[in-house]
Amino acid sequence: MPKPTTLLSIAGATPTPFDRSQSALLLIDFQQEYITGKLALGGAGQAAISQATKLLNYARQQAMPIFHVLHHATVNAAVFNPLSEQAAVIHSLRPLAGETVIIKSLPNSFYHTELQAQLKQNGRNQLIIAGLMSHMCVTATTIAALELGYSNFICADACASRALSAADGQSLPANMVHQVAMAALGDRYAKIQSLQQLMQAAE
Repeated sequence: MPKPTTLLSIAGATPTPFDRSQSALLLIDFQQEYITGKLALGGAGQAAISQATKLLNYARQQAMPIFHVLHHATVNAAVFNPLSEQAAVIHSLRPLAGETVIIKSLPNSFYHTELQAQLKQNGRNQLIIAGLMSHMCVTATTIAALELGYSNFICADACASRALSAADGQSLPANMVHQVAMAALGDRYAKIQSLQQLMQAAE
């Protein structure tokens, strides 16, 4: 069976080369909810957090614009209650002075937020995206970003998902959910890269 090709390849589209000088880093929902809350992701989440921390440090060294997107639900919500410890940013990924914090209430980080306006001020047209969860907020944000004209580069090993139930009741393991989400986004919406590949591409 031949190896599947992406829709971009079939269409003959020329991939946009990564340009560090045109890139901004978008970190999505690196919050305690995914460590100690009801959405705890276990080892896969910890691995993604470790890679995201390295990615953040790299972006800081390169003086990239950095955007921290946080999810806040309503007060007393079951998850992401903004008054709870679970809404707090994971310690190793806490914003520094000068880094932008965006608060969202739905999976799409651009929906009813200042993200687009803030990105325009920085004049960057490429996004490096990392976050939790791959199949939810990373997917929704990446699709919206493409529709707004951005070229997207997802740091796949700085993303993770949780197990889900299929329509037939079958349990889908977390890694499968993550891999399918990355494959779906790579078909049209983003270039999927590891942290090492991103850093090498910028050299």
